[in-house]
Amino acid sequence: MTIVNYLDICEGSVIAVTGCGGKTSLIQLIAEKLRGKKVLVSTTTKMFPIKGIQCLGVLNKASGKLEALPAETLAELIPQYNITLLEADGSRGLPCKGWLPNEPLVPHYCTHTVGVISVSALGKAATKTVVHRLPEFLSLTGLEECETITAQALETMICAPGGMFKSSAGKQYLLVNQAEDDTAACAAQSFLQTIKEKYPDRFERLLYGSVRMDTWKEV
Repeated sequence: MTIVNYLDICEGSVIAVTGCGGKTSLIQLIAEKLRGKKVLVSTTTKMFPIKGIQCLGVLNKASGKLEALPAETLAELIPQYNITLLEADGSRGLPCKGWLPNEPLVPHYCTHTVGVISVSALGKAATKTVVHRLPEFLSLTGLEECETITAQALETMICAPGGMFKSSAGKQYLLVNQAEDDTAACAAQSFLQTIKEKYPDRFERLLYGSVRMDTWKEV
């Protein structure tokens, strides 16, 4: 199965990708798998253009990023495409995040919300070099600054009412990225098994693997 199969992507899918640890790369991978389809790639926040993939947005020449189209314009464009991929969150390339009240920016009409995290976050210290919006992350998880980011903290970051899926729409999918060796894969599998047991009906699929290597396993 490909990532397209694992995420149950089909005609009419509108997919919001949230979280931290590979959103843009995941969107690129999916878009490449769907080259035979008419695919809209855009953002509700900001994203860097993807080489070889047409992305729609308002270019900020200073930052080099594409910024969101007006909400009405995006909604009007979507029916003109077979499948839509939206980067709906920002983390400045960091593996953890705390969210403001208006984040993530997931339109209500999305059929999928795919949350991405990196297994590399486990064991790191909760500092500004690791966490985007550190005060919000600390408030959400109960950690102190510089404390170790545990599996429990990541679970809270993902599953708490104020966490990664708080603005989700449609079916929810959780993907643990950068599980590229046996140690990382074991940690990712164990983490997702706990999520599956504690939240048995919440997620459509729980996946771990590597966007870069395009390898996936389901828990």
